[in-house]
Amino acid sequence: MGYLSGFFSRNWTLKLSAFGIALLLWVAVRAEAPNRQELTGVPVRVELADPQWALVGDPTPTTVTVRFGGPSRELIRLALERPTVVIPLEEVMSGDTVVLLRNAWVRLQDRPGVIAEDIQPSSVRLTLEPVERADLPPAPRWEGDLPDHLAFTALPVIEPPLVRISGPRSRLLPIDSIPLRPVDLSQVTGSGRIIVEVDTSLFPGLEIQPTSLEAEVVVEDRVERMISGIPVVLPEGIGADGGFQLRPATGAVLISGARSAVERADPTTFRLVLEVEAGGLPPAGDEAAFPIRLAGLPPLLEAEVRIDGAILRNTAEGTP
Repeated sequence: MGYLSGFFSRNWTLKLSAFGIALLLWVAVRAEAPNRQELTGVPVRVELADPQWALVGDPTPTTVTVRFGGPSRELIRLALERPTVVIPLEEVMSGDTVVLLRNAWVRLQDRPGVIAEDIQPSSVRLTLEPVERADLPPAPRWEGDLPDHLAFTALPVIEPPLVRISGPRSRLLPIDSIPLRPVDLSQVTGSGRIIVEVDTSLFPGLEIQPTSLEAEVVVEDRVERMISGIPVVLPEGIGADGGFQLRPATGAVLISGARSAVERADPTTFRLVLEVEAGGLPPAGDEAAFPIRLAGLPPLLEAEVRIDGAILRNTAEGTP
């Protein structure tokens, strides 16, 4: 019995070993055996080489189904890599173009023995437009304020003054300027040049040159100046026939800004104008209070009017 037991034990070991080897051989053969697999949702892209045309929108349809042939193990890996179909469009003959897809246009990683056998649908439609070009002014965007001790002597100048944009005609028509990325004025420490980038995220599919510009910023120390004796007046064309009195007759204004601009400000050009319309004048013998505004302030200067308003009296005698 011992001999028979050992005999069967040895046979079972041999049989299990033989079965394992056979299974490995079968798996290896199956992995190398030709097989087929369909992948859906394979994206279609276009490589357009004709500089006179631009693609408008995506191909129709945007994805296709591709049937591949090759070893099973390579096909399994292929499904994880997601190949693409790339159309090499060298020359455009029409804005509405139908392209027959070729198996050779399927791009995938190096997978020995794997080939594209069929593509469905077999064609896609492309919509193209002639490329147009335009030179447009940049549109700077300023955020925040200069530090309290600084003020502009002139508005920042952007160089170059024009930006070249090119793309499909329909995309260019509504564009009249090129927005730049915001510049935080609170970070300005003195005069100089600042690099400003075009906000290219607003123009997908369009070509812009240059994408980096320079803003020349000129600032000076901020100073203040009190100007008194500024006349209080009625708006032009109102009360021209006389018969009105204003009190006070003059007022004071505190102006502030860059030193050079404040020093050359001419007080004789300033007026404190009553904010009143012809229909709002007080009746004869009566008076009313009105707010005032400063007129004649030069650009880039700020002002604080030191009186709240003025009293307008109609000196004409009332009806008895």
